[in-house]
Amino acid sequence: MAASATYRNDIDGLRAFAVVAVVLYHVFPRWLPGGFAGVDVFFVISGFLITGQFTRRRLSFASFYARRLRRLAPSLLCVLLATVLAGSFILLPKELSALGLDCFAGATFLSNFFSWQAQGYFDRSASLKPLLHLWSLGVEEQFYLIWPVLLVMAQRVSLALPKLVSVTFGASFAFGLFCTFHSPETDFYWPLTRIWEFMLGAMLIASADALGRLHGGGRNLCSLIGLACLFIAAFELTPDWFFPTPTAFLPAVGTSLLIAAGPKTWIARRILSFTPLRLLGLISYPLYLWHWPLIAYEHIVHGVSHVHRSTGYAIIALSIVLAALTYRFIETPLRWKTPARPTIVTQLAGLLLTAILGLVLWSHPDVIARQNANDAGINLAKINLAEQDGIFPITQHMHVEHEQDITIAMIGPAIGDPILFTGDSLLFQWAPHVDALFAQGLLKHTVIFISGPNCAPLPVEQYAKNFTYCDAMPAVQDHVLDSHSVQTIIMGAYWQRVFGLDPALWPDKKATAEKRLKALSANSTRRLVFILPTPISSHFDPAQMVQRHFMKLTIDNAFLHAGIPVQSVRADNASLTAFLTEIALDVQAVPLDLTDSICGSAKTCFPLMEDGTPKFADDKHLRPDFTRGPLPELDRLLTQ
Repeated sequence: MAASATYRNDIDGLRAFAVVAVVLYHVFPRWLPGGFAGVDVFFVISGFLITGQFTRRRLSFASFYARRLRRLAPSLLCVLLATVLAGSFILLPKELSALGLDCFAGATFLSNFFSWQAQGYFDRSASLKPLLHLWSLGVEEQFYLIWPVLLVMAQRVSLALPKLVSVTFGASFAFGLFCTFHSPETDFYWPLTRIWEFMLGAMLIASADALGRLHGGGRNLCSLIGLACLFIAAFELTPDWFFPTPTAFLPAVGTSLLIAAGPKTWIARRILSFTPLRLLGLISYPLYLWHWPLIAYEHIVHGVSHVHRSTGYAIIALSIVLAALTYRFIETPLRWKTPARPTIVTQLAGLLLTAILGLVLWSHPDVIARQNANDAGINLAKINLAEQDGIFPITQHMHVEHEQDITIAMIGPAIGDPILFTGDSLLFQWAPHVDALFAQGLLKHTVIFISGPNCAPLPVEQYAKNFTYCDAMPAVQDHVLDSHSVQTIIMGAYWQRVFGLDPALWPDKKATAEKRLKALSANSTRRLVFILPTPISSHFDPAQMVQRHFMKLTIDNAFLHAGIPVQSVRADNASLTAFLTEIALDVQAVPLDLTDSICGSAKTCFPLMEDGTPKFADDKHLRPDFTRGPLPELDRLLTQ
């Protein structure tokens, strides 16, 4: 039959298409902008094969899960352990801790839920996560847990397979559509919003009799349309096109049509069953596992950017070699050539121990992290400590509330006219300084913070999906101002993001900003203060204070001692500083320049404090240990 679940060369060809699309998308995203849809091809194939196994072969749960374990565990364990081993040479302790948690998630097939929870402002860049790609393996494994149970339950209550598949598809697709508009991350990572893709494969089993009556011309037409759908998806889809629901329907339906057409069409015989493509399909699973850690470590060592063409070719070649070796010497022997029961027990134990290893690294990364030191006494422990500092610090004496997801925090002795600080994380970084003044008995005003990660103090910014809550900032500001007799408002932000780097866009934003500022100043009865752009440079980032190699980490002495000329720091921000100063003069606000407080009185802005520890947590956010120190320009507003 056309929908037979027995071995088919053309399905291995489909696997090859899927993995090649994903690998090319990750290595050369400009070549294949929709290559991420290769994962959806895998989902449809899994739905087709797993449903066929359960309905035709009548597998027991024990037999089914034993087969799945022997299929998935050997290569996964190999890649997990190799990735952790490489991380012990390349990563800082904080990064190794994060890798440990990802290792635990991978070994327990929960990576999709961890990725779903991790998305946000404080998350590591996706390009720097060596195990990020295991989210799809988590979705597949969770499908393997859910679908066989539903199949058995349906058989016991005499629910026909077509009806079960249709209901499951409809419920999952409807839930996915809902999440597309209300929680895109849920739509991407949850198994319940992805099951509809598996159901497109299951439908081929449910409709096997009808498909069997397709004539040769109909099959060839199906295969041609299916292949066209896959190529259109690979070259035209983009992640912001309501993906995966509903736009993943294009590659998913394309895959279904190619499978439904059967193994005897011209495309199936001449293209999908082409020997090199079929062999690539056989190693598609270990190839998928290997390629992303290689890319991520390349990004970690040499920086996140478009991979150089020769480097990309090398990554692809090495991925294929590692995948072939894994398939030949690890996957095949443990899957087919060893006794079943002891192999299963060993693999379960391996997954458990690997998960425990991940948790140990997460809680105690120093177990295997290197602690190299340089001649200035700086070591990886100090740099790692700086990296661990939060960039939105909640302080000891702070009373925190939330309104419409905006943070409202108060510090102070409840005397004097309240001072309002409002802005994003580059404004909130001064909270430890206010807290230190309060602890020393020097704070003469109650200080109120209205802030949110990525939230501008002025309504001039279009926010990405993850930060639409920032649109509530003006309403929250007005509510607090109506409730407190605030006489001074201090604003700060990553102004480069708020106004953009193109001066041509500034005039329109200036008009909007000044209108809002005049409203906040209450007809000039409140004092407005602008914290001008603060120093920003990759030279300040603790992670850049090390030289990464594929086999070791060393401290970059030249990097530490070079610093940046203060004149250069000011020059980088000169245009934006002049623009903000102009706005301040228009609305009778006070521009506040903290560059000297950050860089010191010398002509060079160094990234280290006097005790040799970094000033910054990253390239722009100052550490609480630094901001607790003297800031004369700010103190004149807070202590008088």
